[in-house]
Amino acid sequence: MGVLALVLMAGVIQDGWAHGHGLVDQSFLTPWHAILYGTMALNGIVLGALAVRNVARGYRWRYALPFGYWTSLIGVILFATGGAFDFAWHSLYGIETDINALISPSHVWLALAGALVFSGPLISITARYGSQSQGWRITGPVILSAAALLTLIGFFTQYAQPIGDNEMSLVIGRHEPQTGGALYSVRGDGTGETRLLTLAGSDIWGASVSPDGKRIAFRVSAGKNPASDIFVANINGSDARRITHSGRHDTQPAWSPDGKRLAFISLPAGTSGNYLLQTIGADGSGLKTILSGVTEMRLPVWSPDAKSIAYQTRNGLRQQIAAVSSAGGPVTWLPATAGAADPAWSSTNAIAFVTADGMIAVTAPAGASARDVIRNGAMPAWSADATRIAYIRDAGGDAQIFVTDLRSGRSVNVSQLAGLDASHPSWTPRGDLVFTATGRPVAATTFLGLAYSEDANIIEAIAVSGIALMLIRRWRLPFGAITFLFGIFAIAMAFQSDLYYEIIAAVLTGLLADIAIAILGERARSGLGFYALGFGTPAILFACYLIVARLALPGGLGWPPNLIAGSPFIAGFAGLLIAFCFAPPLRSPEVEAGT
Repeated sequence: MGVLALVLMAGVIQDGWAHGHGLVDQSFLTPWHAILYGTMALNGIVLGALAVRNVARGYRWRYALPFGYWTSLIGVILFATGGAFDFAWHSLYGIETDINALISPSHVWLALAGALVFSGPLISITARYGSQSQGWRITGPVILSAAALLTLIGFFTQYAQPIGDNEMSLVIGRHEPQTGGALYSVRGDGTGETRLLTLAGSDIWGASVSPDGKRIAFRVSAGKNPASDIFVANINGSDARRITHSGRHDTQPAWSPDGKRLAFISLPAGTSGNYLLQTIGADGSGLKTILSGVTEMRLPVWSPDAKSIAYQTRNGLRQQIAAVSSAGGPVTWLPATAGAADPAWSSTNAIAFVTADGMIAVTAPAGASARDVIRNGAMPAWSADATRIAYIRDAGGDAQIFVTDLRSGRSVNVSQLAGLDASHPSWTPRGDLVFTATGRPVAATTFLGLAYSEDANIIEAIAVSGIALMLIRRWRLPFGAITFLFGIFAIAMAFQSDLYYEIIAAVLTGLLADIAIAILGERARSGLGFYALGFGTPAILFACYLIVARLALPGGLGWPPNLIAGSPFIAGFAGLLIAFCFAPPLRSPEVEAGT
């Protein structure tokens, strides 16, 4: 059951990974859910078969399972009913993303059920073996069960875990609202940069210039409203007019070659799934749905003859570029674009795209192979004569517009907007560029960002200290127990965020804790030794996180020295308070007298 607890937790982790990496669309019936519920079924089969066998041997139902494992079986039953609840909840409210998925009532139900399943070995061994029990044979199942519980806690608080999000301890990094975007224009050589349009209280994104160079299409979202609409304005940003009114998230407009229609992507506001590839007249008339489905669709582009529209989607588990007739019909896959994103179709009928390793490559629509033309780029856009490609590349921490001349290979940073992220370049016929740029506060240096980082620090200290100190206080742990516990936890958390280097910090901390326990012996379980472990373990863990992140993250942490120096102590204090819960520091006469 200890092993099956980890197997079930692995099922939870792979489903979370799929959600976090964009592989789950607006559907409950996914292979990831099948694996998750399959791992739960294994637990139910083992427990149920044992109970039936023991009843057949004459046991009463009350004694059909060893002590503690009725709790696990109840957890299995709750998980099954929670699955039905989860299906109904998704049917009503769609597939949740980010923190919504972790706080969803149906998912919290499943978390409780999982915790009951995992607790079986803990309850059973606690009842059977005294505090002097030791060795992997006896305490091994407890350690497996505890690792599953710690990972479950970390998974459902990953929005406030140092390595549960996309930046080390910067839990605000992915959620901090951006400042409103604006439209800019610049010459192809980087001169004459001009801000064309801002809309008070609104965010502008995704510029697309009409083939005659007289108009710009873009999407606008107002304030914090997740819905957005397509707007069309004059090339100088004047006379901006809204042409969609769906109440959905309408985005990524692209002009047809004759300038009469726009293709765009529409999806539900504030959720995912139910993607639509639609076209509409430049005046807002003649809305037509070309494709509808739950699989992600992004960045439509027209063929030069206007007969086809290519777009980024997913073919199984891989990103790939697909094409469909602009009149609607079956979808075809571009052979050379497996793993590709961000398509751009040139006037010479070549398709540029971004490869899985970040290169910009070029292929013919029916070509079986592609050639790399630019290293490190995104969102490519062809010039009218197909001799230059504009694209996005990181420059000093900000996304900027670069232009590469395919004949000479020369590249120029044409935007150079410090503190702003540029995106979605689009060429005018005369060789100028129009793009959008969005400002954002640096999460590491905002007050709220730093405060959330400390919250994550404290929450993880409570979780890891609570589980580790429970084991240390109750049993004589074998060497390697804490290393295993922290290692499993860190692997699971890093699997969600792709910050695998932080596993080093957790394993090193666990190893140091195991060495300390071995040296302290019985003193590790009470008194100053126990308190030292309570304080030192989370303090060293967070210090190691900071050191590893400082070495691994581009540009380092960006934190002020006071925060770097003080954060490990905050984690240590949280762990010490947990130690006080297990072993109160204030003496009790009744306890000392044995009454």
